[in-house]
Amino acid sequence: MNDTLFALPVIDRLSPSLTRRLIGEVPVLVVDHPRVRGAVSLQGGQLLAWQPADGAPGLWLGERNAWTAGTAIRGGVPLCWPWFGTVAKPSHGFARVLDWDLVSHETTGAGVVLVLRLEASDVTRALWPHEFTLTTRISLGATCSIDIETTGEHDSTAALHTYLAVGSLGGATVSGLGGHYRDNLLAVNVDDAGGEVTPTGHIERVYTAPEGVSAVRDETLGRIVRLAHREASDVVVWNPGAELAAGMADLADEDHLRFVCVETGRVGTPLESAPGRPARLGVTLSVSPMG
Repeated sequence: MNDTLFALPVIDRLSPSLTRRLIGEVPVLVVDHPRVRGAVSLQGGQLLAWQPADGAPGLWLGERNAWTAGTAIRGGVPLCWPWFGTVAKPSHGFARVLDWDLVSHETTGAGVVLVLRLEASDVTRALWPHEFTLTTRISLGATCSIDIETTGEHDSTAALHTYLAVGSLGGATVSGLGGHYRDNLLAVNVDDAGGEVTPTGHIERVYTAPEGVSAVRDETLGRIVRLAHREASDVVVWNPGAELAAGMADLADEDHLRFVCVETGRVGTPLESAPGRPARLGVTLSVSPMG
């Protein structure tokens, strides 16, 4: 999928390393820098691709996305806000299906930094009666950082829903998760969990006392992806498994075997924004060969 993004016709060149392009109805910003390649959708303020110059793609992105306006994009790092899950419609909030504004961009020797913004509108007020400004800062280079900041007076839940590319489901172990989780499939709480899991099928766990850094040790690809969480109260591990994936129009056969979602979240403990006191959530991804 990455090659498709980088082959899209250029509509506008914003800098030597940054171009604006279109896939279907969705405008995307494509980064082609000596240190990194990547892509960000203006719909959802969503990172779609990140690939350091000396490595393989870090994220999984679906081949069956509709790329129509207002339709959520499967893969990359969807931004779930101002709610997580199915507590209201649209699922996982409206931030991931609305168009964001590009506020600024900067190119350095290390990579490219993009700042995007979403503000309250008649559309958002009809779904959630609060004034807000939501900003995301995406830094692409040898590492990848995503930071969100929300201002206003409100509580919200959120997740950076990272789809990590793996060689095969069952061949990647997630650690640094802490000893307690809520199993949403079994509707039970589990203590003394050991802090790691190797997903092999449908899994939906909310780890409520995670360590500051989670790691995905991928035996098939021979690499370790580390996620350094900032201001997180939870880390969610998710994969739809074969049965659920078969009913998802935007997943091809066996797509679920190629990713594991490790999500930096504020699920159990909401983000609290107040005048002069914005709320923040962030993650930094890094990749290293398995030692």
